[in-house]
Amino acid sequence: MPSLGQLETELQRLQNPVGHAEAMLKQRISNISQLCGGSNVIFYASGFLQKPEEQKSLIAHEDMNGIMNVVHGLECGKGLVFIIHTPGGDPNAAASIAEYLRFKFPHITAVVPYLAMSAGAMLCLACDRIVMGKQSQLGPIDPQMIVGNKRHSARAIKGAFEEAKRDIEKNTHYGHVWAPILQHMGPSLIVEAQEALEYSKYLVSKWLQARMFKGKNGKDKAEKVAKYLNAESEEPGEEIYAHGQRIDIGALKKQGVNVDALEEQQDLQEEVLTVYHLMTLLFEWSRAYKIVMNQSGAFWYRFSQIPVAQAGK
Repeated sequence: MPSLGQLETELQRLQNPVGHAEAMLKQRISNISQLCGGSNVIFYASGFLQKPEEQKSLIAHEDMNGIMNVVHGLECGKGLVFIIHTPGGDPNAAASIAEYLRFKFPHITAVVPYLAMSAGAMLCLACDRIVMGKQSQLGPIDPQMIVGNKRHSARAIKGAFEEAKRDIEKNTHYGHVWAPILQHMGPSLIVEAQEALEYSKYLVSKWLQARMFKGKNGKDKAEKVAKYLNAESEEPGEEIYAHGQRIDIGALKKQGVNVDALEEQQDLQEEVLTVYHLMTLLFEWSRAYKIVMNQSGAFWYRFSQIPVAQAGK
């Protein structure tokens, strides 16, 4: 398996690095399908690490267009390997994508090369099983919300309001300090944040009961996992302190989530990580900030207006 640096050096020697990277990406996704017994493969990725200023890299309703585009023509009965890399985003958009994929495919395996945060973690938990490497992580399921062109977690918004309430109840003079902050947040945003938290927990619990935890005691197990991922667990060692907190394969196994180690499937690991490296280079070298692609080469891109460095420069 070539490293990111090796791939970069190899591609930069070529006349059209971006075109060759895209061709290699299509081939590697096809290889993953063959390794997985001919299963369908969808690669859904966002360039949020390469383009942190691009707000549209979040999961959004528009992404359904890309998902439907690459599902078209597939033999859905063969199941799906869903490779995902995302910072999260709108839980309503994630719910639409999850419900559509669950309707189309009888079995779905989520593969996380590195990050599936927030609503991305929700998408993984809507699947039948998850495959993660030692470097991979999910995140708490509190959604991200955009306030003043900046991303904030729903839990952080709720926490700020609760802290303001405690301060003002102790001393009314704190009202002058908090007034401009609360005015900027607005009461509707606080309500939306609370509703988003409850909705995310409800969806994860529902999806887990229907697939991963289907059967005896499924409801209790699903509700426990959803509560943990929503930072509501009171069990020692299960504390979640931050929106971006790392939730790795060990933590998920402890919760009873159906998750396998990518390292146990060496051939698959090599292909998945090569796909991830090629994705990184495409986001760095082009204006693309979102890619959806299947094993047949069908794709859907979204492009940013933010300038990028040309490959090889």
